[in-house]
Amino acid sequence: MRSAIVALFLMIAIGLGALGQISLKYGMGKVSLGLGAGMVISVIRAVFTPYVFLGFALYAVSSGFWLVVISRWNLSYAYPMIAIGYVAVVFLSRLFFKEHVTPLQWIGIVLMCGGLAIVSRFGASTGAVH
Repeated sequence: MRSAIVALFLMIAIGLGALGQISLKYGMGKVSLGLGAGMVISVIRAVFTPYVFLGFALYAVSSGFWLVVISRWNLSYAYPMIAIGYVAVVFLSRLFFKEHVTPLQWIGIVLMCGGLAIVSRFGASTGAVH
Protein backbone atom coordinates (compact mmCIF):
# COMPACT_ATOMS: atom_id res chain seq x y z
CA MET A 1 0.00 0.00 0.00
CA ARG A 2 1.40 3.38 -0.97
CA SER A 3 2.56 5.71 1.77
CA ALA A 4 0.11 8.46 0.76
CA ILE A 5 -2.83 6.10 1.25
CA VAL A 6 -1.51 5.03 4.65
CA ALA A 7 -1.13 8.71 5.58
CA LEU A 8 -4.74 9.31 4.52
CA PHE A 9 -5.87 6.39 6.68
CA LEU A 10 -3.88 7.90 9.56
CA MET A 11 -5.58 11.28 9.15
CA ILE A 12 -9.01 9.63 8.97
CA ALA A 13 -8.25 7.65 12.14
CA ILE A 14 -7.07 10.80 13.92
CA GLY A 15 -10.02 12.87 12.71
CA LEU A 16 -12.59 10.30 13.75
CA GLY A 17 -10.88 9.95 17.14
CA ALA A 18 -11.02 13.71 17.70
CA LEU A 19 -14.67 13.85 16.67
CA GLY A 20 -15.31 10.92 18.99
CA GLN A 21 -13.90 12.92 21.90
CA ILE A 22 -16.11 15.89 21.05
CA SER A 23 -19.15 13.65 20.82
CA LEU A 24 -18.33 12.00 24.16
CA LYS A 25 -17.89 15.37 25.86
CA TYR A 26 -21.11 16.74 24.40
CA GLY A 27 -23.03 13.62 25.37
CA MET A 28 -21.66 13.61 28.91
CA GLY A 29 -22.74 17.23 29.28
CA LYS A 30 -26.30 15.94 28.99
CA VAL A 31 -25.85 13.20 31.60
CA SER A 32 -25.72 13.43 35.35
CA LEU A 33 -23.23 11.01 36.87
CA GLY A 34 -23.36 10.52 40.59
CA LEU A 35 -20.59 9.10 42.68
CA GLY A 36 -21.17 6.10 44.85
CA ALA A 37 -23.39 3.06 44.56
CA GLY A 38 -25.39 4.26 41.55
CA MET A 39 -22.38 5.28 39.51
CA VAL A 40 -22.05 2.01 37.58
CA ILE A 41 -25.69 2.16 36.49
CA SER A 42 -25.26 5.84 35.55
CA VAL A 43 -22.23 5.04 33.41
CA ILE A 44 -24.06 2.20 31.65
CA ARG A 45 -27.00 4.52 30.94
CA ALA A 46 -24.60 7.22 29.70
CA VAL A 47 -22.96 4.82 27.23
CA PHE A 48 -26.31 4.31 25.51
CA THR A 49 -27.20 7.99 25.15
CA PRO A 50 -26.98 9.07 21.50
CA TYR A 51 -23.87 11.27 21.57
CA VAL A 52 -21.87 9.06 23.92
CA PHE A 53 -22.75 6.03 21.83
CA LEU A 54 -21.78 7.97 18.69
CA GLY A 55 -18.45 8.85 20.29
CA PHE A 56 -17.70 5.20 20.93
CA ALA A 57 -18.82 4.28 17.41
CA LEU A 58 -16.47 6.90 15.96
CA TYR A 59 -13.65 5.40 18.01
CA ALA A 60 -14.50 1.93 16.70
CA VAL A 61 -14.35 3.07 13.07
CA SER A 62 -11.20 5.05 13.84
CA SER A 63 -9.62 1.89 15.23
CA GLY A 64 -10.23 0.09 11.94
CA PHE A 65 -8.31 2.76 10.04
CA TRP A 66 -5.61 2.72 12.73
CA LEU A 67 -5.14 -1.03 12.30
CA VAL A 68 -4.32 -0.48 8.63
CA VAL A 69 -1.79 2.21 9.55
CA ILE A 70 0.07 0.10 12.12
CA SER A 71 0.07 -2.89 9.79
CA ARG A 72 2.07 -0.82 7.27
CA TRP A 73 4.12 1.65 9.32
CA ASN A 74 6.45 1.38 12.28
CA LEU A 75 4.56 1.98 15.50
CA SER A 76 7.39 4.21 16.71
CA TYR A 77 6.63 6.49 13.74
CA ALA A 78 2.83 6.25 13.58
CA TYR A 79 1.94 6.49 17.26
CA PRO A 80 3.41 9.96 17.89
CA MET A 81 1.23 11.22 15.03
CA ILE A 82 -1.80 10.68 17.25
CA ALA A 83 -0.76 13.95 18.91
CA ILE A 84 -2.32 15.66 15.88
CA GLY A 85 -5.61 14.56 17.40
CA TYR A 86 -4.76 16.26 20.69
CA VAL A 87 -4.23 19.51 18.84
CA ALA A 88 -7.46 19.04 16.88
CA VAL A 89 -9.42 18.40 20.08
CA VAL A 90 -8.16 21.68 21.56
CA PHE A 91 -9.37 23.61 18.51
CA LEU A 92 -12.68 21.72 18.38
CA SER A 93 -13.21 22.27 22.13
CA ARG A 94 -12.77 26.01 21.64
CA LEU A 95 -15.14 25.96 18.68
CA PHE A 96 -17.93 23.80 20.11
CA PHE A 97 -17.66 24.31 23.87
CA LYS A 98 -16.07 27.77 24.01
CA GLU A 99 -13.33 26.36 26.25
CA HIS A 100 -10.57 28.72 27.31
CA VAL A 101 -7.01 27.74 26.37
CA THR A 102 -4.26 29.43 28.34
CA PRO A 103 -1.13 30.88 26.75
CA LEU A 104 0.95 28.12 28.33
CA GLN A 105 -1.32 25.52 26.78
CA TRP A 106 -0.79 27.17 23.39
CA ILE A 107 2.96 27.02 23.94
CA GLY A 108 2.63 23.31 24.71
CA ILE A 109 0.62 22.79 21.54
CA VAL A 110 3.28 24.58 19.49
CA LEU A 111 5.96 22.38 21.07
CA MET A 112 3.93 19.27 20.26
CA CYS A 113 3.63 20.41 16.65
CA GLY A 114 7.39 20.94 16.55
CA GLY A 115 7.95 17.44 17.86
CA LEU A 116 5.56 16.03 15.27
CA ALA A 117 7.43 17.87 12.53
CA ILE A 118 10.70 16.32 13.72
CA VAL A 119 9.22 12.81 13.91
CA SER A 120 7.60 13.11 10.49
CA ARG A 121 10.75 14.52 8.87
CA PHE A 122 13.41 12.36 10.46
CA GLY A 123 11.51 9.26 11.57
CA ALA A 124 11.25 6.10 9.52
CA SER A 125 7.72 5.02 8.67
CA THR A 126 8.92 1.59 7.53
CA GLY A 127 12.07 -0.47 7.53
CA ALA A 128 15.46 0.31 9.01
CA VAL A 129 17.26 3.59 8.67
CA HIS A 130 20.76 3.29 7.13
